[in-house]
This record gives sequence, structure tokens and C-alpha cells, in this order.
Amino acid sequence: KFVIVVVDSTDRERISVTKEELYKMLAHEALKKAGLLIFANKQDVKECMTVAEISQFLKLTSIKDHQWHIQACCALTGEG
Repeated sequence: KFVIVVVDSTDRERISVTKEELYKMLAHEALKKAGLLIFANKQDVKECMTVAEISQFLKLTSIKDHQWHIQACCALTGEG
């Protein structure tokens, strides 16, 4: 099982909601052993949050019970 989350890298206001929902999902019994893939979308937009910023804000390094990966991407170009 995997949890796949797409983050809008330009939306600094809603990243806190993403964080809250992410940790709710990871705490769910059915997802106890699920891997986590985060797509940091819109990396082509100026002033977007970097993968490092998103990772830091979501506190991904504190996630110890799930394997996780964060991937920069751009849906318009297919990059990432």
C-alpha cells in the first residue's frame, strides 16, 4: 500500500492543511505499513517552495514508521 500526495508548491497558505491531513492518514490503522510518495508539483513556477522547504515544513524526517520519498515535478511538462 502507498499513500500518494500531490502538493501545490506555490500554495504556502494551504501547506499546513496538507501537513495536518497527511499525519491523519498515516495514523489510520489501514495505512500503518503504507509507503509515502509526495509529488511537489509546480516546480516550474517562480517563488515556489523547494522540495527541501516542503520536506522541512511537513517534518518528513520525523516519519519513522513509513518509508517515504518526495519528488519534484511539473504536471505541465511531465518532468519528475
